[in-house]
Amino acid sequence: MKVALINPIPMDLAKKDSRPEFSSFAEPLGLLYIAGILINKGYEVSILDHGVKGYTFSQVLDWIKKKDPDVLGISVLTRSYLSGIEIARLAKEWNPNLTVILGNYHTVCAERILKKYDFIDFCVRGEGEHTILELLPSIEKKNINYDEIKGIYYKKNGIVKSTTPRELENNLDIYPIPDRKLLEGCDYKMAIGGIEISTEKSGTIIMSRGCPFQCRFCSVNQNSWRHRSVKNIIEELELLESEGYREIMVMDDNFTLNPKWVIEICKNIVKNKIDLVFHCEGRIEGTKEMYEYMNRANFKSIFFGMESGSQRVLDYYNKKITPDQCKMALKKARKGGIDILMASFILGSPIEKISDIQKTIKFALNIDIDYAMFHLFEVFPGIKVWEELVSQKKIDENKYWETGVRVAELPFYKYNVDFLTNIIKRTYKTFYSLARPKFMLKQTSRTLKSKYRREKLGNMAKDYRSMLRMLDSLSEKRF
Repeated sequence: MKVALINPIPMDLAKKDSRPEFSSFAEPLGLLYIAGILINKGYEVSILDHGVKGYTFSQVLDWIKKKDPDVLGISVLTRSYLSGIEIARLAKEWNPNLTVILGNYHTVCAERILKKYDFIDFCVRGEGEHTILELLPSIEKKNINYDEIKGIYYKKNGIVKSTTPRELENNLDIYPIPDRKLLEGCDYKMAIGGIEISTEKSGTIIMSRGCPFQCRFCSVNQNSWRHRSVKNIIEELELLESEGYREIMVMDDNFTLNPKWVIEICKNIVKNKIDLVFHCEGRIEGTKEMYEYMNRANFKSIFFGMESGSQRVLDYYNKKITPDQCKMALKKARKGGIDILMASFILGSPIEKISDIQKTIKFALNIDIDYAMFHLFEVFPGIKVWEELVSQKKIDENKYWETGVRVAELPFYKYNVDFLTNIIKRTYKTFYSLARPKFMLKQTSRTLKSKYRREKLGNMAKDYRSMLRMLDSLSEKRF
């Protein structure tokens, strides 16, 4: 049996008749994990990263025709979901006998998807490695009874059926290390917070899955955190180094959750003389000792999700942090030797007042970070704020379930998109302005002291300029 897997481009960046302008630093690791277990079982697997290849939808269909698969699996996040639907439609028109499976986050809407689109055969909910291994043999045998396969939605006699949710796998070491050679011809560039920082061969890695926190705006609400063994991680890092990779982004939802585990990884990176540069995202709970070991292991940047400078808004998000704790985390990371500290902030939550927005802007401009990123609050199916707004009849679920929506676009919200994006524009211009002499002096001093920052200075400066040029079209973009 031949299986083709596709990572579709975000729909707002796709173009039907011309090559889309798109770049990415992140390989579709979820599809690589699926491919690995299928290849180990004897399946013939191909992967297409739609956006990175720069294909139009017609070219995607040509790729599918060339591979001539029995099963087409499409990974759909909310932003890329409609692209996935378009690909599935084209593929099914070409070959009505092709089995089409959707997986990844947006299958949270599996029942709606199957009711609306008759060319989708299955939706896989949750982590798909075990599910796909059970599903494919049944498809091959043309078994019409799928009730015993956990974690799927399908149609039977025109009725959408769902099976028991699949339990999360605790032993992540059982999965094969992703074979990135399956992504031949794809060029990934290291970018943090939208800023490209390296032109060297870059890649990503997942060392743990899930998050035990329950932030109301987040889709990672498994209330579970599982990690790979240090030995298993080091094995993958050594492979990446041997394949010529130079910069690696740790894609974990919460890499810094367990400082002892992070320290053990870093000790082994140093012990095994792994010559890679690392970047990661994290919450604020890390220890100074953890950051010191991360520095020794060549972690150069951390991206913190701080979200707001208003405690009222942080409590609404159920973030379980305070602005003072954010400041302390930055001090620990600085003292630990991390070169580049970044933070993201959200404006436009349903309860936000002008005073809350002002607190966030003031906070971002006064804390010790090198880069700031601002986003408009967006809701989509599966997160708690979406469910709340739907129940309050503030969102037309039928209108937005396929795309999500920025709260500032909804009728009940008193600040519109233009108002908020103008605030973001002004804040960016202030943050990256020469009118902040203390900030600029710190940046100059840190760059003079850091070989890594000096090497990347050209890329960073280029992206500073690009960011400022993009501000005029900011309101047209989804955040």
